[in-house]
Amino acid sequence: MIRYSHFRRPFSEAYDILPKNEKDVDAIKHLSDNEKSKLKELLAFVKQETGATDPLALSPSTKEKGIKVQRAVAVDLDLKKLSSKYGFKLTSGNGTRGGGGAKSKGFEFEHQIIKDIEKYIAEGETADFKFPDMMKSMHNEFLKDAKTISVKLDGTANTKRPLVFGDVKAVIGGRDLKIGDKVTDVTVTINGTRKIYLSAKFGGTVTFFNAGVRKIMPPSDFADGKINNKDAKKLLDMFGIDEARFIEIFTKYDRANAKKKSQKVIVDATRQANKPALQRLLLTGIGYGYYMVHRKGKKVEFYEMNTARLKKASKISSIKILYPKPGDAKRIDIEVITPLYIFKFNIRNKQGGLHPTHLMCDYKPNPAGASLKWYLFQNT
Repeated sequence: MIRYSHFRRPFSEAYDILPKNEKDVDAIKHLSDNEKSKLKELLAFVKQETGATDPLALSPSTKEKGIKVQRAVAVDLDLKKLSSKYGFKLTSGNGTRGGGGAKSKGFEFEHQIIKDIEKYIAEGETADFKFPDMMKSMHNEFLKDAKTISVKLDGTANTKRPLVFGDVKAVIGGRDLKIGDKVTDVTVTINGTRKIYLSAKFGGTVTFFNAGVRKIMPPSDFADGKINNKDAKKLLDMFGIDEARFIEIFTKYDRANAKKKSQKVIVDATRQANKPALQRLLLTGIGYGYYMVHRKGKKVEFYEMNTARLKKASKISSIKILYPKPGDAKRIDIEVITPLYIFKFNIRNKQGGLHPTHLMCDYKPNPAGASLKWYLFQNT
């Protein structure tokens, strides 16, 4: 009898060589001089085309001949053509690098935005931009009358905005709705004093926020069968979550029989929820006073998040609670729909444990809001 547990997939070497310049390429020991020359040409080309700082990843193993091209920039390149030209098998992949995934892609996108603005500063509105239609709109919105323009990357310095509870409402970061300086990834300064804040997003679904809830939902509450903290009660009431059913999700969780896709009972909580409190959460989370620059594939949406748009973005149409079948899962999901966005909240343990540690939320554009006037650009 064959025991399948004895079979293992072949070990694959990590792609953790990330050259940034010619000196880095020269240090790669297993490449021939000719291969290094070709790699230098390839690296220079990809950096020039995409604005990425280290878009290529190689394996230290002589058995791994391919090169991974960072996913955030591979979408803009003809990898098959480049493979033929430079003699390497190029495939899309981030390799073994810190901060992989959507966050890494977003960071590369921020650099691409900066590169286009720097081209505008140097060459004007007729420059060869990565995102020409985006730059045309920036020109019309705030660049055309500028005497001086400067741009800087601010994404790594985003201000943390925790979940804060007031008398009856929860807010993100505080009560101030003008949050451009707190959410900016790229900041443009016009004429030395006027600040334009750009919030860069990458991918179809993006993170709204995640906030710790362990302090207000300690494991002892689940053992007692009752939520005791007043802020935790406010949180459940805000969404219209039944406290007994919420506790049951975690106390009846059966790891041995848990399912990756659990059966869900969907409950319309639009009437039970505290809609004014939830709307306040959305208002403080979304805010206004900045421009959204959202890339999805080769498309870029560019629009100002002003007070009128904020009002539409936070006007709640429906609230649905997705209760898992007891024993199947250790999380609860909430869907909140507004005219502009679909918000997906969940309360769960982010570290793999049982009891909830975080309230998390992602969002994506609501397709029903597509008729609203958005700047939607196709990078051709």
